[in-house]
Amino acid sequence: MRAVFTAVVSCALFGGSVLAQAPSPAQTEADFKGAIVGFMHAIHATNNLDTTAAFYKEVFGLSSPIRPFASDGPRQLTNSPEANLRVSMLPIPGQGFNFELTEFTNTPTRTVGQQPAISDPGAPHMKFLVRDIEPVMAGVKKMGQPIITASKAPVAIKTPFGDAKAIFFRDPDGYIVEAVQIPAPADAPAGNVIGAIMGVTVRDMDADMKFWAGHLGLEPAGEKTFASDPARLDLYGVAKGGSYRTMSAVFPGSRARIEFLEFKGMPRKEFSIRVTDPGASGMAIRVKKIQDLLATLKKEGIRVSSKNGELVEWSATIHNVFIKDPNGLNLELVGTPPGVPAVPFPGTQPGRGRGAAQ
Repeated sequence: MRAVFTAVVSCALFGGSVLAQAPSPAQTEADFKGAIVGFMHAIHATNNLDTTAAFYKEVFGLSSPIRPFASDGPRQLTNSPEANLRVSMLPIPGQGFNFELTEFTNTPTRTVGQQPAISDPGAPHMKFLVRDIEPVMAGVKKMGQPIITASKAPVAIKTPFGDAKAIFFRDPDGYIVEAVQIPAPADAPAGNVIGAIMGVTVRDMDADMKFWAGHLGLEPAGEKTFASDPARLDLYGVAKGGSYRTMSAVFPGSRARIEFLEFKGMPRKEFSIRVTDPGASGMAIRVKKIQDLLATLKKEGIRVSSKNGELVEWSATIHNVFIKDPNGLNLELVGTPPGVPAVPFPGTQPGRGRGAAQ
């Protein structure tokens, strides 16, 4: 990363405290300016859930039971009529959200082995903030996973909070992972992992923020200009001559953060695969007025992945749908039907997912 971040970007990525303030329990949907009213969990489809779960346990010490999940809702959501699903919902310390590992089987159209470059629009990554990067490196080496960072070693960076180290690598599905060693604040949770940030690469930061800020209500902050710091190019595994810029935001109604990256000066191609494809990624977010929002997004040309391009009636009080952001990232929108009061959804609570696995 750059030798010195600006204060605004550093605070967004690492937080003056890694733990952002939780929303007030008294907040209602009317208190939110934009469509987003909460963040539920990040999503990552695997080829073999047991293998990928073993990776995150070895490298980051994160684990959760693997369970089958009732198929009807997911089949409609992903437009996969015969798919079967297993899930492991990993609680991420410090951020108030979970990392949902999924495995879809009995899906003949499933594509395996697609691995984006970090510079490709739509390429997702998960940034884990850790106390000590050495056990992470030992775990990656033990699991035999490839390192993306050009120097193949943690890159020293400077932040207003002290010296830090970072490195990019891949998990068993080719999903991009970053580990960042930062000084742990006093209120950091126990254990090596003290936080996480969901990341995605975009094609055009200015145009794509019209979707994320204009339609969904995020308030991104960051630098407008491109930079070419050698240390950060090394970190990203990007050749000299390339450049990048970043923005980040906190999801309203949550502690969860997202980082947007944009690259230029290098070949790029859109990474956009089905929710059921190994290596696919996304996130589930709570929104208000989901019917109106979906209608608006359709008019804007946003792609809908769910069956018949329509909302799924997950329950009497919950409707949801999968769409793709302008770069191909899978987004599950979750809301309530008209006339139904908004109720807490199980996935909004740390350590819990969509509901009891079945």
